[in-house]
Amino acid sequence: MTTEEEHGQGEDIVVVFRAPDEVTANIVRGLLVGEDIPAVLESRQVAWMDGVMTMGEGYWGDVVVPKQYAARSKEIIRAYQQDQSQG
Repeated sequence: MTTEEEHGQGEDIVVVFRAPDEVTANIVRGLLVGEDIPAVLESRQVAWMDGVMTMGEGYWGDVVVPKQYAARSKEIIRAYQQDQSQG
């Protein structure tokens, strides 16, 4: 992700995580929702192309949240990633 915030489909929606696959996207979304953060998945996939977009884009899709939750979301995601790398 770039240093400036990337926006999802809405003006006040911010990309907080770029997911390599659907499973990881759902795990991260679940972590955020569990912390009362409204998170949505924005898939880059095209159903009839079965994974072609992942290869082209380099990732499955984005986890997006309202802008006011972005900083907290990134903290939660960072903690999760640290946990995963230590386990």
